[in-house]
Amino acid sequence: MTSRQSHYKADDRPTLVNYDKDNDTLRIKPRALNIIWGGDPRYWRISEGEGSAELLQVSWLEVTGQVDLSKFLKKGKEYKLKFVVELRPDNFGWGEFPIYLMVRVGSDRRVWKKDFLKSKCSGEIFEVPGEQHLTFKVPDRVRDEKLSFGMYEIWKGRWKGGLVIHEVIIAPAAHHA
Repeated sequence: MTSRQSHYKADDRPTLVNYDKDNDTLRIKPRALNIIWGGDPRYWRISEGEGSAELLQVSWLEVTGQVDLSKFLKKGKEYKLKFVVELRPDNFGWGEFPIYLMVRVGSDRRVWKKDFLKSKCSGEIFEVPGEQHLTFKVPDRVRDEKLSFGMYEIWKGRWKGGLVIHEVIIAPAAHHA
C-alpha cells in the first residue's frame, strides 16, 4: 500500500521555471510551487506539466515558492512579484477577508501586501496583488541567495474555493509584464 502526501511539494523540473533573459522576467508554473493540501484531490486539482492549479476547497490557503537568485535575478535591481490567477464562476469564501502575499530576499525582512479577491470578476484572468505592487530589491551582497514568496489566507479558518493559479511572474519593477 502506498501512502499519498497531503501536501504538494514543488517539482524541480527546469521547464516549470522559465527565465526570459532579454526582459529579465521569470515565470514560475504552479507545479514548481509548494501547495499545502495540494496532494489531496479533494482540495486541489493540479494540472500536469505547465498547466494551472485549481483550488477546489480549503480553509488553509498556503502556496509558496523559492528560486535561486544567483541563477535568475540581477543584484542591485528592483523587481515586482505577482500571481496570475482567475476566479471560477462558482468561487466561494473570499468575502471580506484578504489574501496576503509575501516576498523575502535571503534572510532579509519579509515584504507583505494584501489584496481582496471578492471585487474581481469571475472567469477573467488577473494579477494579485493588483494596484499595489509587491516589490523587492535584490541587494548587491546577499548571504542567502534564495528568494522566497507566497500567497496566504490562513488566519480566518473559513472555507474558500474556486481560485485558479496560472503562474507567478517576477519582473523588473519598472517593466509592465
